[in-house]
Amino acid sequence: MKPRERVIDSLLHKETDRVPLFYRDIPEVEKRLLNDLNLKNRDELLNYLEIDFRWVGPKYAGPPLEGKDEEHKYDIWGVEYRYKKIDNALGYWEVVKNNLLNVEKPEDLQDYTWPKLEWFDFSQLKDDIRKYKDFAIMTYPDDYSSPGILSTIQSLLGLEKTFADMLINPEFFDALVKKILDFRLSFIDKMLSEAGGGIDFFRIGDDYGGQNNMLLSPELWRKRIKPALKKMADLAKRHGAYYYHHSCGSVRPIIPDFIEIGLDVLDPIQVTAKGMNPAELKKEFGSSLCFSGGVDEQHLLRVGSADDVRKGVKVLLDIMAPGGGFFIGSTHNFQTDIPTQNILAMYKTAREWAY
Repeated sequence: MKPRERVIDSLLHKETDRVPLFYRDIPEVEKRLLNDLNLKNRDELLNYLEIDFRWVGPKYAGPPLEGKDEEHKYDIWGVEYRYKKIDNALGYWEVVKNNLLNVEKPEDLQDYTWPKLEWFDFSQLKDDIRKYKDFAIMTYPDDYSSPGILSTIQSLLGLEKTFADMLINPEFFDALVKKILDFRLSFIDKMLSEAGGGIDFFRIGDDYGGQNNMLLSPELWRKRIKPALKKMADLAKRHGAYYYHHSCGSVRPIIPDFIEIGLDVLDPIQVTAKGMNPAELKKEFGSSLCFSGGVDEQHLLRVGSADDVRKGVKVLLDIMAPGGGFFIGSTHNFQTDIPTQNILAMYKTAREWAY
């Protein structure tokens, strides 16, 4: 089977020649894998691992996002980030300043510089889609092609003000959601129109779960966030794309809500989080949803041996793959402390597993 056919059939709960393979990493890991495997670029890496997906999106062509040096940058919302090193091989980007931290009134949002559609170049989309025509094509996991709502608000307001305003300043919070959503909807419509039906999966990246609970109550999520997700999902479906949602952590209480608003694929199934037991999720929601991810990145891939990984992948597939509706991948981006041999063992085992 060609990769796209394999993915779509599995999405539709059909058993295929093998389970579809999903991939995610951080740049440091990609660089290491290319070196370890003597490969030239990311396409060669995805081909080597026999990954069934490819990712596309427009190019940013707006005001410069570079900061004062290589350790500073901006996002499209004007928020500045600083790169913080953990060690010589790893680091992360942290927010320098929450630009709307001191804003309280909806009318004051009019003065802020919001992203504009003309900042993006969509002209390459169809060429990229043609290049990857045999693969399942998903919107690229950046801040605009795979949009979020809560994550964007957190960067603008900060964590404390985000959750406080949901409760004590809801008029302002809802006005901010509308500002973000207005841009998101215009962008989604333009991107999927330019793609001409060539994008299979519209991805939303927005985290609602922690290790033991949701980051906010299900009731608050339903009132403040869910309506915006439905509008984005409905728009994507009008363009013929499936709705794929990435949220880390414990999100089991809102899975029925995801199904209600048309979710097709839930990712990444953080199996060590509360309520995210694969067998229970498959039994309760497997007929209504496709799941993606599931290979434990917190423990198994990090500290397990290659043999441990092989055994863990087989157990996971025995639970999640029968009847289709499952794409296997890690529960988070591959990190630098995950050995190359464990990554290779994970995909080799998945390729060889049989229904």
